Order: sequence, then structure tokens, then C-alpha cells
Amino acid sequence: MNKFLITLATLVAFTLSGVAYAQSVSGQMQRIVGVGDGVDGGIAEQFTRFVIAADKTADNGWVVGGSMSIQTAATGGGAYAPSTNNMYIQTDMMTINIGNTIGPAITSVPAVNGMVPGGGVDAGYQFLFDGGNLASQGVGFREAYYASNAAKIDIDLPSVNGFTVGASYTPDSEFSAGTQGRATNTVESAAHGEVLEVAAKYDGELEGLSYTIGVAALSGNSQSTITGQAARSTINEDLSSFSAGIKITMGNMSIGLHGFDNGASFGASSDDDKARHNGWNSAVTWAMGNLTLGVGYSHQELVRGTRALAAITGGTGKAGDVAQDNITMVGVGYDMGGGISTYVQLSNNNHEDGNVSTNEVNPQVLFAGINIGF
Repeated sequence: MNKFLITLATLVAFTLSGVAYAQSVSGQMQRIVGVGDGVDGGIAEQFTRFVIAADKTADNGWVVGGSMSIQTAATGGGAYAPSTNNMYIQTDMMTINIGNTIGPAITSVPAVNGMVPGGGVDAGYQFLFDGGNLASQGVGFREAYYASNAAKIDIDLPSVNGFTVGASYTPDSEFSAGTQGRATNTVESAAHGEVLEVAAKYDGELEGLSYTIGVAALSGNSQSTITGQAARSTINEDLSSFSAGIKITMGNMSIGLHGFDNGASFGASSDDDKARHNGWNSAVTWAMGNLTLGVGYSHQELVRGTRALAAITGGTGKAGDVAQDNITMVGVGYDMGGGISTYVQLSNNNHEDGNVSTNEVNPQVLFAGINIGF
């Protein structure tokens, strides 16, 4: 298997080196202003991004290309530093992506968590001002490794009668775009090892409405460590994650529902109190010309297993406590044209650590922003 992957990577690199050239530069700039009850307001950004893309049509009709994104956080060492850098070959039969890119789940399962103007909870703009989520596991409100840019091989098949299928293989989730070395794995890593990701979606129409249904599954090797545990004395659970969603559009109105379950993927097999992480998202939007109104609700739960950190927050909890994040959103978005969009969102954030003896901060965040795409 490893010889096949090395050969394929060499073929892609060789092909690109002969025909690819810089073709376009695009990107996004943004500024976000937030205020709220129980948070410090201010002016922030999630990222400013520049994307350089290249492609070329070979003599046999294949489209060969690649893209690289650079973010300001990447140069400043911020939390959103990982960028993408991948190459691809597109044929009539399939598209093969190789490098630091996303897997098929993000393109197959409707992003209900991002429907409400202001990015829902997907963009996470409210969490620039409220960092109090207690039930996230790596990522929040989606399946494990959502939008992960760990180095992988991704294969996407063309749509047939509304059905689209994709699959990806990640040799080791440890090697994201922000990882420099590739020669040696760390002895202990919170990332899972080999990961296989498969996803499918169906786009259809029925009696004046259109809909998209998407499902995805991830499976892989276990973590080599769990927070607070010595890797050599812990037998961790293998990765097993599932995600499904539906989005229905009827005229100007869109309705979405999504759920995910990471099971015990981030726990130990010997746990008396099993770890789990799961949740769901719902949203309704209404478009009126350039104006879009939206409401949404997102929920996630996290249980840390016996062998993981006993405390959920600050050493005051215990294994088996159920931490929750419940986010209610109301948003208004306005498309000004020319790649310029604005939005205002009120996000009511409720956090619980599962410990009745503690009092959590549950802020309301009102934020507004402007994005410029170019």
C-alpha cells in the first residue's frame, strides 16, 4: 500500500512539474466587531486568506493543477494557521487530490452548522469573543476531523443521476499543513493514525423543492495517547465517526438538519465510563433579494472517559460528567455585490460542564462583520 501511495504521489508531482503554471490569485479579507454580556468585545478577524491556483489541460484532455492558500494567521502563528496546499488530476472518470486538502465529508454533508448569516457556528465568529465551549472535541458541532487538512489522497467520482461519492486516505492525521517534518511520527500524539473517510450525497428535486442528502463515515487507528494518560499504559479506542444531514430549499426558504456521532473515538477501551461526543444542528433561512434572514440552533455533548482527564473544567468535575454547549442564533446577511458581504448575528451561548457545583458563564454575543472576496 505504501509503495502504491509513493508511486502515485511521484506521478502527480512529475506531471505537475511539466505543465502547471500560475493562473489566478484570489482570497478574502474580513473584519468583525463584537460586543456582549459576559465577554470582552472588540475588533477581530478569523483570517485574511490569499489563494494561488494553477491548472493546465494536458494533451490527453486531463486537467492538472493545484492550489495553495496562505493565511495571515499562518505567518503570525495564530490558532487558524494551517493552510492548504494540494495538487490534483481531473479526468472524465474521477478527480484525484493529493496533499494538504479536505476530505469528502465536508463537500457531501450539508453544512447546516453554517447556514445562519454570520457563519452559524461553523465560521465560529462568536467564539472569537466567547471562548467558553466545553463540549468540543478537536472541532465543535461536527464529525471528527471536520475540515482537516492533514496530508491525504482524496478521490471524488463524478455525479451520476444525482449521486456523488468520494473517499480519502490519510496515512496519519498528525501531519497537518502546519506540520514541518514528515520523516518521523511522534511517539505520543493526540491525533489518530491511518484514517479512511467515505462520503456520498444525493441532489434531487420533488414537487417544486430541491434537496441534498449527505452521509459520511470515518474510521481509523486509535490515538497514541489521551490527555492526562501515559500512552504506553493506555489502549485507546479506534476512530469511528458518522455524520449525516439534509437541506431542503422551497422557493426562498431553506431548512437544514444535521447530526453527528463520534462515539468513543477519543476514549480508552478500558473506560468504565465510556467517552462520547455527539450533537446536532438545525437552521432555517429566508432569502429576500440580496437580504437573507436566518435562525439556528446547535447542540453538542461531550463525556470524558474514565482514563482521560477526570476533570472537564478546572479539576472540579469527574469522568462521566456530560458537558454541553447549546447555541441559539439569529442572523441577517446582506450581499452588496462585487464579492462584498455583510452580516449581523446575535448568538446566545449556553455552556454546561456537567458538574452541579460549578457556575458557568453563558454570554450573549452580538457581532457584525464585512467580508471582501477577490
